Amino acid sequence: MTAEDHPGPPRSLYVHLPFCRRRCAYCDFAIAVSGSDLQDRYLEALLRELLFVSRSGAVGQPLETIHLGGGTPSLLGPTRLGRLMEALAAGFSWAEGCEVTLEANPEEVSPAATRDWARMGINRASLGIQSLSNPTLRWLGRGHDAAQGLKALGWLRESGIPQVSCDLMSAIPGQSTGAFLDGLDRVLRFQPDHLSCYELTLEPGTTTRRLVDSGRCRQVAEAVALEQLRSARARLPAAGLTRYEVSNYSRPGCESRHNLNYWKGGTYLALGAGAHGFLGGPAASALGLPAGCARGVRYWHYRDAATYVRVVGQGSTGIRSSEQLDDSQLGLERLALGLRLTQGVKVGEERLLAASRRLAAHGWLEVEGERVRATPEGMEILERLTLELVAA
Repeated sequence: MTAEDHPGPPRSLYVHLPFCRRRCAYCDFAIAVSGSDLQDRYLEALLRELLFVSRSGAVGQPLETIHLGGGTPSLLGPTRLGRLMEALAAGFSWAEGCEVTLEANPEEVSPAATRDWARMGINRASLGIQSLSNPTLRWLGRGHDAAQGLKALGWLRESGIPQVSCDLMSAIPGQSTGAFLDGLDRVLRFQPDHLSCYELTLEPGTTTRRLVDSGRCRQVAEAVALEQLRSARARLPAAGLTRYEVSNYSRPGCESRHNLNYWKGGTYLALGAGAHGFLGGPAASALGLPAGCARGVRYWHYRDAATYVRVVGQGSTGIRSSEQLDDSQLGLERLALGLRLTQGVKVGEERLLAASRRLAAHGWLEVEGERVRATPEGMEILERLTLELVAA
């Protein structure tokens, strides 16, 4: 499915595994810091929802991507994770070469764990390194240090898992540009297949936001944040990593196919607490969601893991609510998401093309026929450009 198409049958599946050893200082995700009892009950609820969805008729096509996100999916251990993978294989048809991604934190990675993951069918690992500065890692509330991060990356490269991706943050208070680039260079020595390099977001309600708002630390200046991202962008091509999205770089053929489906406006199923899905009308109806004449339906689950377990135990799917989207809403979403991609997005409406040409005159966009893409300079002010186009 591309941004130019209407919503079709879902070929991607997101599974949320919310458990973490701790809540990082910057995290506002739907996570649960809890022991093995809730993990066991959660897995049973998740498998129950999985069985319902697999029998609902909502899929109809082999899955092309499966993403196990969190939380810390690697925290579940080989037994629980193995049960989940077996259920996914039994419940859904997988396309040949289906991308199966596992998110992992360095403290959960070991040679034995990576062998288990490869044996289960994981063919892409996404490692949350975030930084290789120990003071920065402590400030972020991460559970690993720089040495653990590099060991984990090395073990993953030796594991037989075909693709390894890393996450690195920039614009972290207290982390200098030199420290950020030193960490980037050390990661690149392991030749990752994919790199997500993004600015720290100070989300409301997080510890990092409170520290900045209270004046106990200073937010990174915009000029410094841009310097870090520009320096990274200049280094990565020499390492064989090409930018394909505002914050993502990969070797040829190693782009995150799961995330590309999001950015291109594709449909996807979701399982688990806090998980969001997006379906065309027929697939949504198959799940029992009100679709009416909508072109697309977005839905979301109960955010709290214990609540999700209780609700599913009472016979529900765990879905809390949904919203119907018409052509106009879908078009605006596809525009906002598609502009994140270096290939840009096809724009059919003349008013949007006219507005795009005006912005192109400033060097922020390029317009070729009906396709609009952001320039490197435009990528730096993407939110502003999107708002201007939406208001056109």
